[in-house]
Amino acid sequence: MITSIEEGRKEDGNRSIADKIIKRLHDLDLTVENNQGRWAWELLQNAKDSIAEEDDRQISVKIILNENTIEFQHNGAHFTELDIRGLINQISSKEVEEGQQTKNTGRFGTGFLTTHLLSRRIQIKGVVQTQSDGFCHFDFFLDRQGKTTKELAPKIENAWQAFQESIEIIGSDYDKNQFNTSFRYFLESERQNTIAKIGIEEFSKCVPFVMAFIPKIYCVEIIDNLLNTNTVFRNPQVFTDDLITSIEKDENGVQSEILILHAISEKVAVATEVAKIETGYSVKSITNIPKIFCDFPLIGTENFHFPVILNSFYFHPQTERDGVWLKGNSENLEIIENQQLFVDALALYKKLISHLEECEFFDLYNLVESRMPTTNENYFDAGWYKEFIQKPLREFIVDANIVELEGNKSLKKSIKELGFPKDCSKLKQAKIWQCLFDLYPNDVCKNEHLYKWCNLSWETWNLIGFQ
Repeated sequence: MITSIEEGRKEDGNRSIADKIIKRLHDLDLTVENNQGRWAWELLQNAKDSIAEEDDRQISVKIILNENTIEFQHNGAHFTELDIRGLINQISSKEVEEGQQTKNTGRFGTGFLTTHLLSRRIQIKGVVQTQSDGFCHFDFFLDRQGKTTKELAPKIENAWQAFQESIEIIGSDYDKNQFNTSFRYFLESERQNTIAKIGIEEFSKCVPFVMAFIPKIYCVEIIDNLLNTNTVFRNPQVFTDDLITSIEKDENGVQSEILILHAISEKVAVATEVAKIETGYSVKSITNIPKIFCDFPLIGTENFHFPVILNSFYFHPQTERDGVWLKGNSENLEIIENQQLFVDALALYKKLISHLEECEFFDLYNLVESRMPTTNENYFDAGWYKEFIQKPLREFIVDANIVELEGNKSLKKSIKELGFPKDCSKLKQAKIWQCLFDLYPNDVCKNEHLYKWCNLSWETWNLIGFQ
């Protein structure tokens, strides 16, 4: 072996890795406003994926926020050699052979780089299974600081050296249920502290839905040492109704439950939040929640105005995980599959509403949002969506018995049977007319039966698409 050529080959490899990392981090810096909350989901996704092939195993995670650090711990499976190479060399450790099935949610090897918005310096601890020495403990620093390839390339080699020097052979003598894996990020600027706090806030808002969608996630604990709060979410697999999963929440010793109403078919699930009331369940608003999940929320879909949260493991998301492809070449398989998942979700939504019509569920106006989504036109086909989703959705809403009567809330009527509220002003009437034209353009002027009932809830008009 010619030593100088071998050293040059290794240097070329490190420069190539550094160049890819710098370009990716540059793009992330330009879109930081849209990616501030993504770091927590990437880390949770990796934790979940570590046990994806172990059907009888669940995971628990901890997020610990201190003044200058934030740490993510989990008790998932150990690292593989490929995982370590993925972390340092920034290659995907989730790649599978063509045609091979995988239970991993992750699609992009660059996803982990979004966590560098928290910090370019990470201390990583864990256990790796090696071919030569069995199980080994490691503890090393991953340093992505540097604005040029020349600055960053040596740090690739430094990370490998630090990893190798930290190796401690432990054989098989370790407790796999302990929190063996840890990612500690060093917060060195006000922006990084802000990103950490925003991430925790968004994470806390959406994690009950994620836990309902993914039963393999048993417990999530968030320790905020700045606010002196300790919040724990648990998924004990308790179903208070055929369609309701109860997520337990404990915040500084105060216990409550978050009830997720959801229906599941072969490839899609739809969900919303409900609250227990004296007469049954009240449907809550999900206005500020992302509407599309690919197991985990696609941040940026809060204004994708679908009436429920739509989740599918089979979605093909955008690289930045802020939407899904619904526009492009009509023969593109990913677009066809995404569109079919929306059609399937609409069918599941109709089935759910038909069930709720007959049960003690109230405030169903929170389940009829049907405006056109506000999203990126580059990957959203408005014509297709209007014909195959919005139009059949609104036709169904008009016929569904979802409006409670003022004097008898247990008796529900359809929008077809509604009339103006008795105290409705002329201005409101005019606005309602416009809403009806949008909902029911062909028949609104002809169908006299549209206005039989005169106790329509004003909230209903607002939430079927009228603002």
